[in-house]
Amino acid sequence: MKYVTEGYEPKQVLQYFEDIARIPRGSDNEAEVAQYLYDWGKNLGLEVWKDDFHNVVIKKPASAGCENLPPVMLQGHTDIVAVKLPESDHDFVKDPLPLYVEDGKLRSKGTTLGADNGNAVAYMMGILSRNDLVHPPLECVFTSGEEIGLKGATALDANAFTAKRMINMDAGGEDQSVTTVGCAGGLEQKMRQKPIWQEAKGNFISLFIHGLQGGHSAGAINLGRGNAGKLIARIINHVSLKTKTVVATINGGTMQNAIMSDVKAVISVEDADVALEAIAKQVAAIKEELRATDAGFECEFGPCAAPEKMLDDVQSRNLVAFVLAIPAGVRDMSFEIEGHVLNSNNLAAVQVSDDEILIWTLGRSGDDTRQDAMGEEVRSLAAVFGYDVEIGANFYGWKYNPNSKMRELHSKLFKQVFDIDLHVEATHGGLECGVFWGKEPEMDIICFGPKGGGAHTPEEWLDLESFKELYDYLILFLEELTKA
Repeated sequence: MKYVTEGYEPKQVLQYFEDIARIPRGSDNEAEVAQYLYDWGKNLGLEVWKDDFHNVVIKKPASAGCENLPPVMLQGHTDIVAVKLPESDHDFVKDPLPLYVEDGKLRSKGTTLGADNGNAVAYMMGILSRNDLVHPPLECVFTSGEEIGLKGATALDANAFTAKRMINMDAGGEDQSVTTVGCAGGLEQKMRQKPIWQEAKGNFISLFIHGLQGGHSAGAINLGRGNAGKLIARIINHVSLKTKTVVATINGGTMQNAIMSDVKAVISVEDADVALEAIAKQVAAIKEELRATDAGFECEFGPCAAPEKMLDDVQSRNLVAFVLAIPAGVRDMSFEIEGHVLNSNNLAAVQVSDDEILIWTLGRSGDDTRQDAMGEEVRSLAAVFGYDVEIGANFYGWKYNPNSKMRELHSKLFKQVFDIDLHVEATHGGLECGVFWGKEPEMDIICFGPKGGGAHTPEEWLDLESFKELYDYLILFLEELTKA
């Protein structure tokens, strides 16, 4: 079998990476890779466990003389984000990833590479396959469904592992000296109400907000970008103060973890001229407010044909009030980690269809009790306006541990090996670390990974030199744990 990474080291580990790249493993399609890892571990004579959620745990005894040391968990996820270029004919259900090397970087032709988190899978396989290393007892945990809400980690039976020390390798980015020390939890809530329709009457105006940057509701939530849902509600509410206004439809947002960047609406107004003037003033005000953070904001508006129906007057008024009242954006900044967002809430979607009105939010917090409180706040609003609430993804974060022994060793060793100070960061995104910390509150966790970029896009790449450096570092770190 020909490998595109031939000539690069560590040879066997890179070949493992290529082997799993031949197995389709987009989120919700991890059964085959889970079975592959299960059989591979069995063939090595190791203790292997697999569950119905396609999580796999492979345990390796300690090296000689280290049998009495506490175990350490190595962890990463098997699923990948399956994204390709429009012109690509790649089939993520059956085709192997078309890998190639260019300028020392591993890539995939027109598709995501799967280094997120194939790096971790290959590293664990490399460590498990060797009998010449010095290490404590190892518990290698391969989880599923990370990219779609940390599903595998959440479903994993806590009895499947005993370790209270953990190395998560779903990290890296373009700076391998960054180590994550905390992450946010997430609470997804969908609020629904049956629409009450009435005959369309009045003068109708269409509005289309677009040009906003949007972005990930973790990494971009603190950048002052506009939320199209909040802005459309603001404009409609302002119009309603000048002339009678009823919503016929609002539709914006498709993903819970994306800041809403565009939305369309149609409203009925009693006085069209007054309404158009009010809209123009609000649009000008918003454009001025966003000039430094989201200068692309545009709102196209004008008279339009009458739709077939519009919402009941009271329901329309309550919908606009509900959207206006929902907290959106940063709620609290951390007082322990400078510049770190502690709590936020994202208004992800406002959709009025024939059968339902849907309001969709995703709250994030690095503090479990604050996350619960934010959820209750949103649910209280929903109750006031008569909406039923469905809770979706719900996972706690990983709280910063100022006394982490693992991080202390990591900082010291990284400086010694690379002559670079470790950069400590907390992420407002969700990580599996938070799930494992929730299952075992005494878990001492560190994160690291090789240099790469373009995750979740067809431009994804992996630096092969860094891949080797971090693998060698992992081996050295495990040996240091036997001395600590």
